[in-house]
Amino acid sequence: MRLLLVLLLLLSIPFEVISQTPNTEERTILLHLKQKLGNPPFFQSWTSTSSPCDWPGINCTENSVTGISLRNINITQKLPSIICNLKNLTVLDLAFNYIPGEFPTFLYNCTKLQVLDLSQNYFVGPIPSDINRISGLQYIDLGANNFSGDIPPRIGRLSELRTLYLHQNEFNGTFPKEIGDLSNLEVLGLAYNDKFVPAKIPEEFGKLKRLKTLWMADANLIGEIPDSIANLSSLESLDLWNNYLLGQIPSDINRISGLQVLDLGANYFSGDIPPNVGRLSELRTLFLDWNEFNGTFPKEIGNLSNLEVLGLASNKKFVPATIPDEFGKLNMLKTMLMRDANLIGEIPDFIANFSSLRYFDLSRNNLVGSIPSGFVLLKNLIHLDLSNNRLSGVIPTSVELDE
Repeated sequence: MRLLLVLLLLLSIPFEVISQTPNTEERTILLHLKQKLGNPPFFQSWTSTSSPCDWPGINCTENSVTGISLRNINITQKLPSIICNLKNLTVLDLAFNYIPGEFPTFLYNCTKLQVLDLSQNYFVGPIPSDINRISGLQYIDLGANNFSGDIPPRIGRLSELRTLYLHQNEFNGTFPKEIGDLSNLEVLGLAYNDKFVPAKIPEEFGKLKRLKTLWMADANLIGEIPDSIANLSSLESLDLWNNYLLGQIPSDINRISGLQVLDLGANYFSGDIPPNVGRLSELRTLFLDWNEFNGTFPKEIGNLSNLEVLGLASNKKFVPATIPDEFGKLNMLKTMLMRDANLIGEIPDFIANFSSLRYFDLSRNNLVGSIPSGFVLLKNLIHLDLSNNRLSGVIPTSVELDE
């Protein structure tokens, strides 16, 4: 009897039906967003009779909108705050448009936002000092806009951040040492901000133990590279091209054992290139051109068996030196640029064994002797410049020299 009563009670309770159709409220929000953005052609399939989860640019999880990607669709209007009425939004990608205005602080209301890409737009003004209120951000790209002022110190409180791109803006203030507090950061891009107040690389950046990419080309950097850089044990790419850095390259740079790209070109480094560069066994690209080195380049570079690009050009203060025999081990080399590097002696025959070589420039040196006949075997070579040397003899058949 008791069992029968329990069954009757259960049958009397209406079952909750879990809807398999998208939230109609979210569809209304998105249609309103479409209207506010001026109904660009991209939005033609966004209609009241279709599911938002089937619309281009919309990503859903369990029938709820979690991602909006409207890249390169010619948006010219300011962003409407209604976006943050989508309570489960985690990804907002609006890159490569023409969106004007200041940083949209209504995004503080997108409480689940993890990915924000506003790059390649027309945003102006400062980044808000309290940007850390979007506390769940893991990826932020504000590159290629017209943001100005300082990068706020509180950006260092975005504890979940893994990628930070602020490149190519109009910042005319400073970048904060507090970026060094971003313990999960893997990519830092501050490049092409030549209006920054001149500043040293903060010692605090050495705390970024998970950092894989440090991109600060053309960022008005001054002073020496701090010793703490060698603590970046996860670093794969270090690009400090075209700054005002001086002094010597840290002798223990080999501690960054996984480094694949090292670009310190167009600075004011002096002294010797440290032999420990030759212990960076994963290195594929090495640019040290356009500097003030007044010592030597080490034969140990020849130990870089994975090296594809070697740039030592425009270092006219190098101690005069021949191309080391050890360079003959660089079998993966595709680009070798040693223009105006105070080279003497002859072009070694082993150059003809670089079967992958595409760009080869030894111009404006003091090289003598003949051009190795094996050059004709370099079938991948598309640029060869040996001009402004003291070469003699016969030009091998099929070799053309740039004037």
